[in-house]
Amino acid sequence: MENLLLWFLFFFAVITLYRILSRRAANPKFRVAAMLRRYHALERAGLSEQESLLQLLVRRRDWRKLPHRFLLEIVSRFRSKENVMRFISLSEDHGYHRDLYPGIAKKVDLNAAMTDVACLFARFGFGLQAQGRFKEAEFVQKLALQLQPDEYFTTLPLAATYHETGRHADALPLFEQGLARAKEFEKNTDPVKAELTPAKCLAPEAELTKLRNRYNKLYQACLKAAGGKTVPSSALLTVMELFG
Repeated sequence: MENLLLWFLFFFAVITLYRILSRRAANPKFRVAAMLRRYHALERAGLSEQESLLQLLVRRRDWRKLPHRFLLEIVSRFRSKENVMRFISLSEDHGYHRDLYPGIAKKVDLNAAMTDVACLFARFGFGLQAQGRFKEAEFVQKLALQLQPDEYFTTLPLAATYHETGRHADALPLFEQGLARAKEFEKNTDPVKAELTPAKCLAPEAELTKLRNRYNKLYQACLKAAGGKTVPSSALLTVMELFG
Protein backbone atom coordinates (compact mmCIF):
# COMPACT_ATOMS: atom_id res chain seq x y z
CA MET A 1 0.00 0.00 0.00
CA GLU A 2 2.85 2.34 0.89
CA ASN A 3 4.60 1.63 -2.44
CA LEU A 4 1.39 2.34 -4.31
CA LEU A 5 1.07 5.71 -2.57
CA LEU A 6 4.70 6.57 -3.39
CA TRP A 7 4.15 5.70 -7.04
CA PHE A 8 1.02 7.85 -7.10
CA LEU A 9 2.87 10.81 -5.59
CA PHE A 10 5.74 10.35 -8.03
CA PHE A 11 3.34 10.20 -10.99
CA PHE A 12 1.52 13.31 -9.74
CA ALA A 13 4.83 15.19 -9.36
CA VAL A 14 5.91 14.25 -12.90
CA ILE A 15 2.60 15.44 -14.38
CA THR A 16 2.79 18.71 -12.43
CA LEU A 17 6.37 19.34 -13.56
CA TYR A 18 5.43 18.57 -17.15
CA ARG A 19 2.58 21.07 -17.04
CA ILE A 20 4.81 23.78 -15.57
CA LEU A 21 7.49 23.23 -18.22
CA SER A 22 4.87 23.15 -20.98
CA ARG A 23 3.44 26.49 -19.86
CA ARG A 24 6.94 27.99 -19.74
CA ALA A 25 7.75 26.69 -23.22
CA ALA A 26 4.54 28.24 -24.54
CA ASN A 27 5.41 31.62 -23.04
CA PRO A 28 6.84 33.86 -25.83
CA LYS A 29 9.50 35.46 -23.59
CA PHE A 30 10.70 32.08 -22.37
CA ARG A 31 10.70 30.72 -25.92
CA VAL A 32 12.77 33.64 -27.29
CA ALA A 33 15.19 33.40 -24.32
CA ALA A 34 15.65 29.68 -25.02
CA MET A 35 16.30 30.38 -28.69
CA LEU A 36 18.86 33.04 -27.79
CA ARG A 37 20.73 30.56 -25.61
CA ARG A 38 20.71 28.02 -28.43
CA TYR A 39 21.84 30.68 -30.91
CA HIS A 40 24.80 31.73 -28.74
CA ALA A 41 25.86 28.09 -28.42
CA LEU A 42 25.90 27.77 -32.21
CA GLU A 43 27.76 31.06 -32.52
CA ARG A 44 30.42 29.88 -30.08
CA ALA A 45 30.81 26.79 -32.25
CA GLY A 46 32.10 29.09 -34.99
CA LEU A 47 28.99 29.49 -37.17
CA SER A 48 28.12 32.85 -38.72
CA GLU A 49 24.95 34.67 -37.68
CA GLN A 50 23.07 33.47 -40.77
CA GLU A 51 24.28 29.89 -40.37
CA SER A 52 23.39 29.91 -36.66
CA LEU A 53 19.88 31.18 -37.35
CA LEU A 54 19.35 28.63 -40.10
CA GLN A 55 20.50 25.82 -37.80
CA LEU A 56 18.20 27.17 -35.11
CA LEU A 57 15.26 26.83 -37.50
CA VAL A 58 16.06 23.42 -38.97
CA ARG A 59 16.34 21.93 -35.49
CA ARG A 60 12.86 23.04 -34.41
CA ARG A 61 9.92 20.70 -34.71
CA ASP A 62 7.84 21.23 -37.89
CA TRP A 63 10.26 23.89 -39.18
CA ARG A 64 12.78 21.16 -40.08
CA LYS A 65 10.26 19.84 -42.63
CA LEU A 66 10.35 23.10 -44.60
CA PRO A 67 12.78 23.58 -47.53
CA HIS A 68 16.12 25.08 -46.49
CA ARG A 69 15.94 27.65 -49.29
CA PHE A 70 12.67 28.96 -47.81
CA LEU A 71 14.12 29.13 -44.30
CA LEU A 72 17.28 30.82 -45.51
CA GLU A 73 15.22 33.45 -47.32
CA ILE A 74 13.30 34.16 -44.11
CA VAL A 75 16.54 34.59 -42.18
CA SER A 76 17.99 36.92 -44.82
CA ARG A 77 14.96 39.24 -44.76
CA PHE A 78 15.27 40.28 -41.12
CA ARG A 79 17.68 42.85 -39.77
CA SER A 80 18.51 41.15 -36.51
CA LYS A 81 18.55 37.74 -34.86
CA GLU A 82 16.00 39.00 -32.34
CA ASN A 83 13.52 39.69 -35.14
CA VAL A 84 14.04 36.20 -36.54
CA MET A 85 13.26 34.74 -33.14
CA ARG A 86 10.21 36.95 -32.68
CA PHE A 87 9.01 35.84 -36.09
CA ILE A 88 9.48 32.20 -35.11
CA SER A 89 7.63 32.72 -31.82
CA LEU A 90 4.64 34.45 -33.43
CA SER A 91 4.49 31.85 -36.19
CA GLU A 92 4.41 29.06 -33.62
CA ASP A 93 1.78 30.83 -31.51
CA HIS A 94 -0.59 30.82 -34.48
CA GLY A 95 0.47 27.53 -36.06
CA TYR A 96 1.58 29.17 -39.33
CA HIS A 97 4.76 27.08 -39.48
CA ARG A 98 2.72 23.90 -39.29
CA ASP A 99 -0.48 24.73 -41.21
CA LEU A 100 0.38 27.38 -43.79
CA TYR A 101 4.12 27.62 -44.44
CA PRO A 102 4.45 24.14 -46.02
CA GLY A 103 2.15 25.17 -48.88
CA ILE A 104 3.75 28.60 -49.27
CA ALA A 105 7.27 27.13 -49.21
CA LYS A 106 6.50 25.09 -52.33
CA LYS A 107 6.52 28.23 -54.47
CA VAL A 108 9.46 28.46 -56.85
CA ASP A 109 9.54 32.26 -56.56
CA LEU A 110 10.90 32.97 -53.09
CA ASN A 111 9.90 36.64 -53.26
CA ALA A 112 6.30 35.58 -53.90
CA ALA A 113 6.54 33.18 -50.96
CA MET A 114 7.80 35.97 -48.68
CA THR A 115 4.96 38.19 -49.90
CA ASP A 116 2.45 35.54 -48.86
CA VAL A 117 3.99 35.30 -45.39
CA ALA A 118 4.03 39.10 -45.11
CA CYS A 119 0.34 39.05 -46.05
CA LEU A 120 -0.39 36.74 -43.10
CA PHE A 121 1.45 39.01 -40.67
CA ALA A 122 -0.10 42.16 -42.12
CA ARG A 123 -3.57 40.75 -41.52
CA PHE A 124 -2.67 39.81 -37.96
CA GLY A 125 -1.26 43.29 -37.29
CA PHE A 126 -4.26 44.98 -38.89
CA GLY A 127 -6.55 43.14 -36.47
CA LEU A 128 -4.50 44.30 -33.49
CA GLN A 129 -4.56 47.85 -34.80
CA ALA A 130 -8.35 47.75 -35.17
CA GLN A 131 -8.54 46.87 -31.47
CA GLY A 132 -6.39 49.88 -30.56
CA ARG A 133 -3.49 47.64 -29.53
CA PHE A 134 -0.96 49.83 -31.30
CA LYS A 135 2.19 48.63 -29.53
CA GLU A 136 1.46 45.01 -30.42
CA ALA A 137 0.33 45.98 -33.92
CA GLU A 138 3.60 47.84 -34.54
CA PHE A 139 5.59 44.81 -33.40
CA VAL A 140 3.84 42.56 -35.95
CA GLN A 141 3.67 45.16 -38.73
CA LYS A 142 7.42 45.80 -38.58
CA LEU A 143 8.03 42.10 -39.15
CA ALA A 144 5.66 42.16 -42.14
CA LEU A 145 7.46 45.20 -43.55
CA GLN A 146 10.86 43.53 -43.29
CA LEU A 147 9.55 40.45 -45.05
CA GLN A 148 8.15 42.52 -47.91
CA PRO A 149 8.87 46.27 -47.81
CA ASP A 150 7.30 47.08 -51.17
CA GLU A 151 3.60 46.29 -50.75
CA TYR A 152 0.68 48.55 -49.84
CA PHE A 153 -0.52 46.13 -47.14
CA THR A 154 2.79 46.31 -45.25
CA THR A 155 3.44 50.05 -45.60
CA LEU A 156 0.04 51.69 -45.08
CA PRO A 157 -1.03 49.93 -41.86
CA LEU A 158 2.33 50.64 -40.21
CA ALA A 159 2.10 54.26 -41.36
CA ALA A 160 -1.30 54.47 -39.65
CA THR A 161 0.13 53.00 -36.45
CA TYR A 162 2.96 55.52 -36.45
CA HIS A 163 0.48 58.33 -37.05
CA GLU A 164 -1.82 57.16 -34.25
CA THR A 165 1.12 57.02 -31.83
CA GLY A 166 2.41 60.48 -32.76
CA ARG A 167 5.39 59.53 -34.92
CA HIS A 168 4.34 61.54 -37.93
CA ALA A 169 7.79 61.91 -39.47
CA ASP A 170 8.11 58.12 -39.58
CA ALA A 171 4.59 57.74 -40.95
CA LEU A 172 4.78 60.16 -43.90
CA PRO A 173 7.22 58.27 -46.18
CA LEU A 174 5.33 55.03 -45.56
CA PHE A 175 2.03 56.71 -46.43
CA GLU A 176 3.52 58.07 -49.65
CA GLN A 177 5.04 54.75 -50.66
CA GLY A 178 1.93 52.79 -49.72
CA LEU A 179 -0.47 55.07 -51.58
CA ALA A 180 1.66 54.77 -54.70
CA ARG A 181 1.72 50.97 -54.37
CA ALA A 182 -2.06 50.90 -53.91
CA LYS A 183 -2.46 52.68 -57.22
CA GLU A 184 -0.13 50.22 -58.92
CA PHE A 185 -2.01 47.29 -57.39
CA GLU A 186 -5.32 48.54 -58.76
CA LYS A 187 -3.88 48.67 -62.28
CA ASN A 188 -1.95 45.40 -62.01
CA THR A 189 -3.20 42.55 -64.18
CA ASP A 190 -0.72 40.01 -62.81
CA PRO A 191 -2.88 37.13 -61.49
CA VAL A 192 -0.35 36.43 -58.72
CA LYS A 193 -0.44 40.01 -57.48
CA ALA A 194 -4.22 40.16 -57.93
CA GLU A 195 -4.59 37.56 -55.17
CA LEU A 196 -3.09 39.94 -52.61
CA THR A 197 -6.35 41.79 -52.04
CA PRO A 198 -7.15 43.88 -48.97
CA ALA A 199 -9.70 41.22 -48.00
CA LYS A 200 -6.93 38.61 -47.91
CA CYS A 201 -4.08 40.66 -46.45
CA LEU A 202 -5.88 43.03 -44.07
CA ALA A 203 -9.47 42.17 -43.19
CA PRO A 204 -12.35 40.19 -44.76
CA GLU A 205 -14.50 43.28 -45.20
CA ALA A 206 -11.68 45.53 -46.47
CA GLU A 207 -12.17 47.12 -49.90
CA LEU A 208 -9.43 48.91 -51.81
CA THR A 209 -11.40 52.07 -52.62
CA LYS A 210 -12.53 52.56 -49.03
CA LEU A 211 -9.04 51.83 -47.74
CA ARG A 212 -7.48 54.35 -50.10
CA ASN A 213 -9.91 57.03 -48.96
CA ARG A 214 -9.25 56.20 -45.33
CA TYR A 215 -5.47 56.24 -45.70
CA ASN A 216 -5.58 59.41 -47.75
CA LYS A 217 -7.44 61.15 -44.90
CA LEU A 218 -4.90 59.81 -42.43
CA TYR A 219 -2.09 61.01 -44.68
CA GLN A 220 -3.53 64.51 -44.83
CA ALA A 221 -3.99 64.53 -41.05
CA CYS A 222 -0.43 63.32 -40.65
CA LEU A 223 0.87 66.13 -42.86
CA LYS A 224 -1.03 68.65 -40.76
CA ALA A 225 0.18 67.12 -37.49
CA ALA A 226 3.76 67.20 -38.76
CA GLY A 227 3.45 70.98 -39.00
CA GLY A 228 2.42 71.26 -42.60
CA LYS A 229 5.88 70.34 -43.79
CA THR A 230 5.97 69.73 -47.49
CA VAL A 231 7.01 66.49 -49.08
CA PRO A 232 8.94 66.04 -52.33
CA SER A 233 6.95 67.20 -55.35
CA SER A 234 7.18 63.76 -56.97
CA ALA A 235 5.46 62.22 -53.97
CA LEU A 236 2.75 64.86 -53.98
CA LEU A 237 2.14 64.31 -57.69
CA THR A 238 1.76 60.59 -57.06
CA VAL A 239 -0.80 61.18 -54.34
CA MET A 240 -2.69 63.74 -56.46
CA GLU A 241 -2.85 61.28 -59.33
CA LEU A 242 -4.04 58.54 -57.03
CA PHE A 243 -6.90 60.50 -55.57
CA GLY A 244 -7.57 62.98 -58.33
